[in-house]
Amino acid sequence: MGSCSNQLSDSNRRGTGGAAFSFATRAYGARFSFLEAPMEHPMTDYTIRRATEDDLDAIARINAEVFLGDRESPETAREWVACWLRAYPLYQYFVAERNGEVLGYAGWQLHGGFRRAEPCFELDQIGVAQDAQGLGIGNRLVRENMRTLVDWCIAHDNRIESHVSFVVWAYALNFNAIDVYRREFSEGVDGMRRQFGERAEVMLRRRYPMTRPVRA
Repeated sequence: MGSCSNQLSDSNRRGTGGAAFSFATRAYGARFSFLEAPMEHPMTDYTIRRATEDDLDAIARINAEVFLGDRESPETAREWVACWLRAYPLYQYFVAERNGEVLGYAGWQLHGGFRRAEPCFELDQIGVAQDAQGLGIGNRLVRENMRTLVDWCIAHDNRIESHVSFVVWAYALNFNAIDVYRREFSEGVDGMRRQFGERAEVMLRRRYPMTRPVRA
């Protein structure tokens, strides 16, 4: 369940154009599961906020609902989420909520330390409840999380010189996953590795430029 590479679940593949995407992972895979075909009328009546301990059960429920690896053991999903919630600010969770109901969540891991000249966040996991998929929630989560994390860096890191980076990893031949990621990680593919298993992974990146003065 932990690091980051995505594969399109065969049980949820419905083609490409207007497709329904559900991204699951291997043991060391980044996790991404939601339906994000373009919508004429995306849902807008929900809020995105930082997750709290009160959201633990809801995040674990969605995790077990949308990721095949956790469906047989919701307790394991809850334990996994609880570990990362306790890791704040190294790991930061966000949720999409409507009328007290959590519709989706995203988890971001900060790499390299808390006071870096070039901070880097990795999208480690994102999931949207099955009955809320296809409404644009996943992409909005990513967009708004990026802005919030930039603001967090400005408040906590006075060493930033030029930008904050956001990255995500995907299997190199998983073109559907890459197509979804590139909407928000707009610089496209910017790295490659064979860190886990035999399949190559590619990294997609987006950098937010900073306007603050260079540190003294």
